[in-house]
Amino acid sequence: MASPGAQEILERVKAAGLRGRGGGWFPTAEKWRAVRVEGGNPLVVANGAEGEPGSIKDRYVMMTRPLDLIEGIRLAAMAVGAREAVVFLKASFDAAARTLQAALVQSPPAGLDVRIRRGDDSYVAGEETAILEVLEGRRPWPRPKPPYPAAVGFEGRPTLVQNVETLARVPAAVADPEAFRRTEPTLVTVWGHVARPGVYEVPLGTPVREIVDRLGMGAPRGIGLVFPGGPSTPPLLADALETPFSPEALKAAGSGAGASTMAVLDASANPLSVAVPVSRFFEREACGQCPPCTIGTQSLARIASAVHGGTARAQDLVDLRDVGGFMQDHGYCAHCRTAAHVVSGLLARPRSDGAVGAFPDVFASGSPERLAIEDVLARLVEETPSPA
Repeated sequence: MASPGAQEILERVKAAGLRGRGGGWFPTAEKWRAVRVEGGNPLVVANGAEGEPGSIKDRYVMMTRPLDLIEGIRLAAMAVGAREAVVFLKASFDAAARTLQAALVQSPPAGLDVRIRRGDDSYVAGEETAILEVLEGRRPWPRPKPPYPAAVGFEGRPTLVQNVETLARVPAAVADPEAFRRTEPTLVTVWGHVARPGVYEVPLGTPVREIVDRLGMGAPRGIGLVFPGGPSTPPLLADALETPFSPEALKAAGSGAGASTMAVLDASANPLSVAVPVSRFFEREACGQCPPCTIGTQSLARIASAVHGGTARAQDLVDLRDVGGFMQDHGYCAHCRTAAHVVSGLLARPRSDGAVGAFPDVFASGSPERLAIEDVLARLVEETPSPA
């Protein structure tokens, strides 16, 4: 069969039902079409700056399936009319950069100039408009939207910013849209207090419990909370683990799929005690640009510590309502809104019968749990042959 043209690629991606795997789960074909209709001189940016605590799935893709990613970038560029593409990585992602560069030398995409660019290791550096700021030589601060990158992106050009796993899925989606839609596979990073942390491919709709118990081999001390998409998604309690892992089902259960970074906390986790490290995560990862987020995350961390320590005043609970409500409607990026939603939700949960002592900050960069999942990535890469 002849290679599909731009319009056919778009139609096939739409028929496959491919959605973005970076956290938003937005229909990929719609995002591409929004760039294509702008005309001009578009650019494709492959976002490989995964920053959700514990996530290794995008680096796993870049280091074990680089040719799928390169072909996905080529198809995306063809669909939107781009002649240039950038793969954006964090400064510390040296192994991914080396693997991709070798693959680009081995299999350069015809008619497309692909470069690898690096940014810092901050959490917000992976936000799509913060990436554009870095590419233009500025600090990684998100831009207010609208305008959206599809219309006004890098240097004012229409720009497609697409997650790495999403792009690596494109070749299969284009080759057989019907088969792709039937299973809609996705990668899930399973980490935390599980016996076997790792990256696992599952069909969307697989129950959360099956992912934790069958693939992650369960939590040795029992399951307390599961954050299906990392700390940016509200956790599920142990009695909600039959929820299918899909954006729709998880939203209905009060959580979300996010970037598929499933953090499993054992039975010692109590929503009240976990609210403290989660609020500290949002506070330390705020970029400092907009006051609603900078001041709001500081306030949430203070209130969470007071509630957990039993020193909260009645005014603190009023402040929680007011601060959380204001943050929900303000801020340049989702960090502000997500912090308010997740932390307020944890503090609103009733106390469990278990102890409410201090809970380790598993989301901190040097925590044993995060070091364990990074070690999994190192072993996976060692076992994977170089691109053929």
